[in-house]
Amino acid sequence: MVFKNRRLSFLFQFFFVLTISVGYAQQKITSVKEIQTLIEQDSLAKARAEVSKNLAYYRSEKIFDSLYNYIQFEGSFKLNKGDKKLALKKAETLTEEITKKASSHFIVEAITELGWIYDDAGEHQKAYNLLETAFPFALQNKEQNNTDIASLEYRLGYYASKMGDYKMANKHYQKALRLLKKTGKNDYVFYNQVYNALGGMMWQEAKLDSTKYYFQEAVKVLEKTDTTDIMNRYYRPSLVKMNLAILWNSLGKNQEAIAISEEALAGFQQYINRSTDEARTNKAKNHQCVVIDNMATFYNTLGEYSRSQELIEYSFEQKKKLFEKNDINIIISNIILAEAKTASRDFEGAAKNADEALELLKTSPGSDLYWEAAALSTRATIYEFMGDVENAAKFYENAENVYRKSMGTSYTKDFLDNILEYSLFAAKNQKKEKAISLAKETYNFTHNGDFKNTLQEFYHTINLAQVNYLLKNYEEAEKYSNEALKFNVLKDEKISATDSILSQYRKPQALLINAKSKYYLSENKNPFFLKELLQQVEEGISILDQRKKVVTNHEDVTLLITENEGLLNFAEKIRLELYRITKDEVFLDKLIALHESSIYSRIRSRLNLRDNVAFQHIPKEVVSRENQLKAKMVSSLNDSENNSIKTYFDATDNWEKFLDSLKQNFPKYYKMRYATLEEPLNDLQQKIPENTTVVRYIFIDENLYVFVASASLKKMIKLNYDNVKNHIPKLKNDEFSVEKMRPLLYELYRALWFPLEKYVHTQKVVIIPDRELFNLSFETLTPKPMRSFQELATNSLLANYDISYNFSLLLYKDKGKVADYSSEFIAFAPGFNTKMKEKYKLAVKDSVKLDKTYLMLLPQPFSEDLVKQYAKIFDGNYFINENASKDLFINQAKEHKIIHIGTHAESNNISPELSRLIFAKKTDGKENYDENSLYSYDIYNIDLSSNLAILTACETGKPTYQAGEGMISLAHAFNYAGSESILTSLWEIDEESSAKIVQLFYDNLSKGMPKDKALRKAKLDYIATAEGRTAAPQYWAGLVLMGDTSPIELNTGVAWWWYVLAGIVGIAIVILIIQNKKRTAA
Repeated sequence: MVFKNRRLSFLFQFFFVLTISVGYAQQKITSVKEIQTLIEQDSLAKARAEVSKNLAYYRSEKIFDSLYNYIQFEGSFKLNKGDKKLALKKAETLTEEITKKASSHFIVEAITELGWIYDDAGEHQKAYNLLETAFPFALQNKEQNNTDIASLEYRLGYYASKMGDYKMANKHYQKALRLLKKTGKNDYVFYNQVYNALGGMMWQEAKLDSTKYYFQEAVKVLEKTDTTDIMNRYYRPSLVKMNLAILWNSLGKNQEAIAISEEALAGFQQYINRSTDEARTNKAKNHQCVVIDNMATFYNTLGEYSRSQELIEYSFEQKKKLFEKNDINIIISNIILAEAKTASRDFEGAAKNADEALELLKTSPGSDLYWEAAALSTRATIYEFMGDVENAAKFYENAENVYRKSMGTSYTKDFLDNILEYSLFAAKNQKKEKAISLAKETYNFTHNGDFKNTLQEFYHTINLAQVNYLLKNYEEAEKYSNEALKFNVLKDEKISATDSILSQYRKPQALLINAKSKYYLSENKNPFFLKELLQQVEEGISILDQRKKVVTNHEDVTLLITENEGLLNFAEKIRLELYRITKDEVFLDKLIALHESSIYSRIRSRLNLRDNVAFQHIPKEVVSRENQLKAKMVSSLNDSENNSIKTYFDATDNWEKFLDSLKQNFPKYYKMRYATLEEPLNDLQQKIPENTTVVRYIFIDENLYVFVASASLKKMIKLNYDNVKNHIPKLKNDEFSVEKMRPLLYELYRALWFPLEKYVHTQKVVIIPDRELFNLSFETLTPKPMRSFQELATNSLLANYDISYNFSLLLYKDKGKVADYSSEFIAFAPGFNTKMKEKYKLAVKDSVKLDKTYLMLLPQPFSEDLVKQYAKIFDGNYFINENASKDLFINQAKEHKIIHIGTHAESNNISPELSRLIFAKKTDGKENYDENSLYSYDIYNIDLSSNLAILTACETGKPTYQAGEGMISLAHAFNYAGSESILTSLWEIDEESSAKIVQLFYDNLSKGMPKDKALRKAKLDYIATAEGRTAAPQYWAGLVLMGDTSPIELNTGVAWWWYVLAGIVGIAIVILIIQNKKRTAA
């Protein structure tokens, strides 16, 4: 799940003119700035006294025009001891007095000041209504070049935007700009604010060129302002940067969005450090929270859910200092934090935040129906993920009712999306009447009015088809999917150019629903019929391949992969059926090839999301050009202002030309990222190593099959998996109980290995798991029920085979010769001791950048001892503690026989490209939040040429979700970077036992054993000496070898030339002694 497009996520913040003058300050009058300083210093009693004294003076002298400066103090929550009602009442009373006695311009200023206070209290409609009463006074001001009316229009636009009425806000801002230009006054600060606001309005309408134009104008006019004013130097530039960040994010420039957001945060902080204005300082702090929330959204766009959640939690803590517990800002933070935790699959934590939001909404003065509906909808989603269908249905129903109450008779995109989500939930859970009712409602609405002939019409047609398919109404599903496929084809339809292209990109789902509906409706599934369906599905796969070019956020990547997997899975099902009917092995080969290609397709799609990924041997200018051309294609589709299809076709044409040049000049890179994936596997058997059987498990349409291949055999077998599909997670729960694990391991053996055992005639076995099978150590499967963990040494697959793993059969097609490196061994072991963490904590000045995960990493003392020992034995180098840095690893690791990475690593199944190695932190204060992390997408740009990389402390987050995806991502990256094999872990393993097994493994390697045999023997020796619970598979079975299994020629101890040199020296000494004796005797 990703964040829903809540109003907050991209809420442009605007600042309006708050004029503060010293007024008629005389010797006995304390200035406004001095009173602000007193408040800042918490000298509140003195501040109150000075306010009272000044007000009395101005009243006695009848200087009523200066009274408006004191509305901010009368309405100050701080000066009124937090009593908001009293503050508002006092501000209103003073404003009423000014309205009766001051001149017109200052009445306008007074009303504006009171509006600001209403705004701080969350009463935006009240502020809007109040400002409308100021127009008669503004019209009375005949001063030349005055901007009173323009200012009122601007402020009305601000309040309209706060209430979500962007159409009305835009009208006010446009009018303000016209009036400002008409005055002829060079008020550059005011121009900056209006341009900034208009940029936000253009963004709301998806007019990206205009958005960029207005923001650039806002920057230009700022250059003409007085930069000695801290508002102009820090505050206003930060507002523009905050808004520009949102623009960059919408254009897919996520790293730029994050960087400019950090600049905005720093600018607001500089202002806060220097300002004595309570109201503006609070605004700046609130803006910082919004920037941080937006940054969280940017990280969420990249799939960096953990960092996203950390930022929202930090922002939440800051908001608690600024707002009352039941303030709408606190409620919003609870809602988006619930969404962030849902994205991280922390459903219990998400439920807690969603429930808190719903409880606070009952008493919040600033609550509105939109956020109540959002909270209910979020809670429904959490219940759905947790499998509580009854409560999910209840909360979806409540959310729907509140949305309807909020929207009235109008349908916004948000409302349509929520109804769509509810209809799919109802269909999945066979709530037929509700599902059809909702889907037809949105279908009917989008076929008329504003949404007709737009993507919304197309999406809701597909949704109606999907709902019918899930309810097994295949005839209706076929009917509506056919309609979706004809969208933009009928002559009388007038579709925008961008919607036309985007609808084409979303047709694969319609093609799949249509093909599957035909399949289930057909009673005669002959080869001709199946081939026709296959052709339709392959068309969908081809369109998805094109769509990868314009993916810019994690939500799109997830959708792309989901649709791709659906199409690929159905294509595999059809090919399998064709193979059964025809017995033609071509269909079997193509089925396997398609399945293997899906792995690379997922890897590619996720890499396409990163705009900061680089690849070794590819010049920076080539990668830069690649990113520019992609960005151009994306922007040509996202800009609703420029509706010319030519822009997109020109961008696509340039992209295709670029790919041609890439194919010619950088073939390896082109093949990895862009070449046709479905490679034939005709010569697979010739590439399988001698005395080796490859066992490839494949899920097709929820059924499990196994493809067994060796040099002389090729077989596809269907397995009976249903009876054991819940056994693997149970193994994790019962990991130290022989009694509970005994039947699980035996029954898994009977289901997963026994049916294919008769086809395995080799000592070496390569296992390629699929889905949840990545969480299983096949070595632990027992041909007979075990009586003890020690018995696994004789009664298990470990006892019978040299087992290694891999992630794809395609690796055998490109298998090269084993390299011979002159350097034996290099090791990195940060250790993560307490001293290192304390040093880092003291070095970080900005708590936003504090990496809390780093502080929680367990120390690794055994890894330190291990690398010291074997660096000496293998005559290699090692780097420990602070020296085990990311930079040193990047520069030193390459071209060694063994690269030992004794550090924590994370195999991330939720966002696999963010699987990472964690190195020591720098403590010079200049390091970014995650500068010590080497992500899998970073590894493509590093030379890790080696025979073997050791990575044993790999932890898998959320092992049951997208199982194996994190490990595949790391393994693929290491393979591309030049590592022939890696020793890694399927789960988090005890550090001491892991060190013992690696020690035994190294000893076996140094004897010349093949890597798979060396690991098998190391495990058997470990089990033989393990005592008590340490013999349990949890302590040893998770260590697996992936990749090449060939032996490594290792030189242990002192190098041979040292012996030769020592011998020469020894002989020379003997000769000298003999000669000396002869001389003595003479």
